[in-house]
Amino acid sequence: MDNNYPNRPNGSPQRPPRNDSPQRPRKRISKELARKRQIIALCVISLIVLIIVIVIAKACSKDKDDSSSSNSKVNTTVTTIVTNTSGPEMTAPLTTTTVVTTFNPDSSGFKLDKYTILLDIGQTDLALVQEYPDGSSEEDERWSSSDDKIATVDAYGHITGVSAGECYITLQSAADPEQEVQIKVKVADPNGSIEQTSEKKEDTTESPQQLAEAPAPPIHDDIKGLTYKEGILLANKTYSMPEDFNPGLEPICEEYFKKLTEDAKKEGLDIYLGSGYRSYKDQVLVYNSYVETDGKEKADTYSARPGYSEHQTGLVIDVNTINDAFGETKEAAWLAEHAHEYGFIIRYPKGKENITGYKYEPWHIRYVGSKVATDIYERGISLEEYLNVDSKYPD
Repeated sequence: MDNNYPNRPNGSPQRPPRNDSPQRPRKRISKELARKRQIIALCVISLIVLIIVIVIAKACSKDKDDSSSSNSKVNTTVTTIVTNTSGPEMTAPLTTTTVVTTFNPDSSGFKLDKYTILLDIGQTDLALVQEYPDGSSEEDERWSSSDDKIATVDAYGHITGVSAGECYITLQSAADPEQEVQIKVKVADPNGSIEQTSEKKEDTTESPQQLAEAPAPPIHDDIKGLTYKEGILLANKTYSMPEDFNPGLEPICEEYFKKLTEDAKKEGLDIYLGSGYRSYKDQVLVYNSYVETDGKEKADTYSARPGYSEHQTGLVIDVNTINDAFGETKEAAWLAEHAHEYGFIIRYPKGKENITGYKYEPWHIRYVGSKVATDIYERGISLEEYLNVDSKYPD
């Protein structure tokens, strides 16, 4: 065959390369477009990383919450150093290590109406369970006392004072033994002292910051008609004040109450001033309104006659809501436990009605300075017992 193409080695004609699919030139990308693509890629990668971090953080937080809720106690190691000074043979102090079990009420599935109970010997009280751990009920309650010689508790949570001292009552769930909570019990003897303290499991609720000692309240020795004993202004059914005594709320009382409320707030508690200084004229209106409502005899059990009211001293504050329901709150329990650290006392404590002349008022606190307040608190007594005075109207 005749052709114009050279033959291949095998004799077949060699065809020229096909040119029916010509190569397209590469499209050049501008620097601006490349930069935009890089930014978009970085944003996508950053978003993916952020999502991963959030998912991991939530998982860790859940694990932490689960761990906190399932463990109401924590072991704390306490090291005690004892030095023997009785002989020269001891060249180094002896060190012992003790593991103390601590409890945090907020980490327990149990929620109680109070975590501190003050009793006299033979007196009975109880803490009401307001919430149970998941899977538990009233039938799963298991009550025990750290020291039956100080206070006993029955299967229903009734706590009875046996002898003067302090102990802890534990409520545990039979369905989940890891769930438990404690109640601090203080028992006072007939003479008003607390002599012994049983070995206890400490709670981990934050203690108030160390305070400088709250000073004694001022003395108005230039005013006639006031009665002082051991530097404390007396105002009860026996001791009155003149009608024109108008000190207002004492600055020292206001200052330390503010510190009290600030420290309570750090623990998630809301304590505020419900009623403070009250003049003689104001008390006339208050007392007369109660007499009209309940009669004089009943009114005298919870309201002071004009001139005999502690509110006129300028050293008294009624906190929060002035009703019996306050005594069942966490704020009331904290106040009973810590008021003395700020110079205040629960002026009309439970079980002392025949001594103070008034019903139990967990909201009514009186400033006396931390030295006196701590002594009264530790002995579990009233101000009348501390000063050895009566509280009875002249008539």
